[in-house]
Formats: sequence, structure tokens, C-alpha cells
Amino acid sequence: MSEKEKHIHDEHCDCGCEHDHEDHCDCGCEDDIVELTTDDGKKLKFYFVGTIEHKGKNYSAFEPAEDIEGISEDDLIILELSGDDEETAELLPIEDDALLDEVFEEFCKALDEDEEDAE
Repeated sequence: MSEKEKHIHDEHCDCGCEHDHEDHCDCGCEDDIVELTTDDGKKLKFYFVGTIEHKGKNYSAFEPAEDIEGISEDDLIILELSGDDEETAELLPIEDDALLDEVFEEFCKALDEDEEDAE
């Protein structure tokens, strides 16, 4: 899988159930699972974390919802949305490491703000 990975803590899952998702809780968080297809046609399950806009482009973040070789359960996968509609947009890897770091930092800020707003 060619997507870049970044570490983020599990508590940022939007379901709010505070369960380890590998234990298959009944909170309904499975509704946030999306299936992404790799270039070689393999389907992988991820939790959708959110989408942000950075420097005029949109980026979506995902956490693994299943064991995936080469990806840790606490990795955050960030992909660029190519297109206007989230449902049909193509997801592209971010090749520029500096840009990936910037987008990751923006996601961290947005998640921290969401946590503060929830308190």
C-alpha cells in the first residue's frame, strides 16, 4: 500500500464508545467504516476520521478498522480528495512529506478543537 501513515491516538474515533474497536462493541461505530480499494484491487476497511481543507485542497483521514499488514492500528492514513464530491472523489496519496506533515498537524489541531468543544 503506497499511502503515507501517521500516528494518532485511538481516542479520536468519533463514535464516543471508548471501546477497543477490535472487541466489536455495539455502539454503531461500524457505520463509520468505509472500504478503500488499493491499486491492486484489495479492499481494506477503515474508520473515516474526517475531512479538512488545507491550502485550497481537501484531505480525508482514516484509521484502520481491521488488521492490515504494514499499518499499525493507531496509524492515521491521510489522502488527498481529488474532485468536488466526497462520495465519488478519487483518493490520492500525498507524495510530498512536508505537505503531509502540514496536513497531519492541521488534523491534530482540528481533533483537539473538537475535543475541547465536546467538554
